[in-house]
Amino acid sequence: MVSPEIWQQGQLFVQAVFFGIAMLFVYDLLRIFRRVAIHGTVWIAVEDMFFWVISAFVLFQFLYQENDGKVRGFVILGMFFGMLLYGKSFSCIVVRSGTFLLKKICGGVWWICQTFMKPVRILMKPIGKSVQRLYRTGKKSNRYVKKRLKKLWKAVRMSLCKL
Repeated sequence: MVSPEIWQQGQLFVQAVFFGIAMLFVYDLLRIFRRVAIHGTVWIAVEDMFFWVISAFVLFQFLYQENDGKVRGFVILGMFFGMLLYGKSFSCIVVRSGTFLLKKICGGVWWICQTFMKPVRILMKPIGKSVQRLYRTGKKSNRYVKKRLKKLWKAVRMSLCKL
């Protein structure tokens, strides 16, 4: 017969293994997002920092609830084992299939938006030309206002210099 304390520690180890698997799965979701929405190194570093800080808080909460906040080596070992198990077996498949699926979904949404926006673009074409004409006349009026302000500023400066 196994003592209840050893049984509880065994359950904690199994929970730590599943926690490690879950943590790496969430990181894989982040990797999928990175492959679909490509962005720079700084942004990736910020994402990683937030992920690991949040993971540390969640791990602390897990240890606090399950083991009264005591950090045990076998819990860390269980998390490492879970991450290793998931990373070597399913991670590659999840990232590849998730990226493929999300790219297809985004491509489908993009195609639907383009299809529905085509009539709107055709209707907006004449309006766009008139807006361009207004913009050009606005540039001319901006030049006129700028010249007038320069002349006024010169007059003010000359008046101030005479004082």
